[in-house]
Amino acid sequence: MLIAGHETTAAVLTWSLFELVRNPEIMKRAQDEIDRVVGDRAPTYEDIKEMKYLRLIIAETLRLYPEPPLLIRRCRTEDNVPAGAGREATVIRGMDIFIAIYNIHRDERFWPNPDKFDPERFTRPYTNPDVPDWAGFDPAKWENKLYPNEVASDFAFLPFGGGARKCVGDEFATLEATVTLAMVLRRFDFEFDESKFAGKDDIFSEAKGLNHPVGMRTGATIHTRNGLHMKVKKRQPTTAEHKP
Repeated sequence: MLIAGHETTAAVLTWSLFELVRNPEIMKRAQDEIDRVVGDRAPTYEDIKEMKYLRLIIAETLRLYPEPPLLIRRCRTEDNVPAGAGREATVIRGMDIFIAIYNIHRDERFWPNPDKFDPERFTRPYTNPDVPDWAGFDPAKWENKLYPNEVASDFAFLPFGGGARKCVGDEFATLEATVTLAMVLRRFDFEFDESKFAGKDDIFSEAKGLNHPVGMRTGATIHTRNGLHMKVKKRQPTTAEHKP
């Protein structure tokens, strides 16, 4: 419970800041949205509903860096299950089933340009005729919810699993991460402290498209190998028209 309730959210926030610093135009747009909606006060639930772009940033971070990157289930009874392309796979009682969420989330069959940090991908419909058993991604299926989910993606987006055993804390976790990121971005600007990464590299990260010496390693969550060292500068939120 300690890992599920703390390390996962911390990891999501770490990678959110990593991608925002790598994509300053996205960070600027997020800060503008926060300034416009929240101004210089603490965000409310109603504010979160208005900050769609920030919510998309959290969702895209969860796509690229799902926490955890792997789900494990144990079969309770023998069964035949769909295996794609019209095939079936037989699972037997007691068999452990590993679901590689990280690989699914970066599979180009489901996500165009999968290694790119693109929060607005969740606003665009996508289908792939080369995957006939996949219904595609339909933004209309999550428009009445705060965050994209497994239903909208036909189970190609599974940061919290899906079905009867889906994580019970998914809504709390995403709201917690969104509120925290909003408060941090409202008050501070960030940039990499490149001096801390001198002489460090990470072959695994380069192979996965990370291309930064911060490095990547996995355990219960995906976290940095060399730490995420930043230069932090205080910023003054723009005074904008917002609800009291």
